[in-house]
Amino acid sequence: MKPLRSALSSALLTILCACGGDELVGLHVDLAPDGAGTVTVRALAPAAAAPAAAEALAGATWRVHAGVTASQGDFAKIADIDLGDGGMTFAPQLNGERPGLRVTFRRGPDAGWVSLLAPDAATRKKLAGAYDPTGRTDEIGDVLRIEVHAPGRVISSGVLPSGRGVEADRDGDKAVLLLPVKTALSDRDGDGDFVWDISWL
Repeated sequence: MKPLRSALSSALLTILCACGGDELVGLHVDLAPDGAGTVTVRALAPAAAAPAAAEALAGATWRVHAGVTASQGDFAKIADIDLGDGGMTFAPQLNGERPGLRVTFRRGPDAGWVSLLAPDAATRKKLAGAYDPTGRTDEIGDVLRIEVHAPGRVISSGVLPSGRGVEADRDGDKAVLLLPVKTALSDRDGDGDFVWDISWL
């Protein structure tokens, strides 16, 4: 039984590491045709207290506790969703032959919405050891993953301005934006806020 248990533990660790600690945090929107839907937010922070499993483990002196929190709720209108007092806003265009959604992300050192999802770089590096004890992950939570599950097949997903590591993609009825924390907090030559446009059939 022990070899099987060991193999299962190794497989689980491999799966967790393959998930990518860089994309742990972000926002997921499940949008209905009328603009209502469900939103899930995932944020990374040092855990304020040791979890029960750590409390129950004798013989160790703990260095760090990492916590990823997830919250889910419903909304009546996507236009009402706003993270960080205008930091991330949603402007829907739900009528017509090609409905769509524009998401605007405040950019620069004053983009406080970013810190609501991920702590500073030094903290992310410190928490990485608790997330991946193998040491292969140097930093966690350094890429914000924003997903929109649209009410139809997504036909376009694009973001401006471009930036290092910024990627907009689509797959079926899902649009995905990857926005590195470092890029979101930079203000390269005054390029302005990031604008992500999505449309679907």
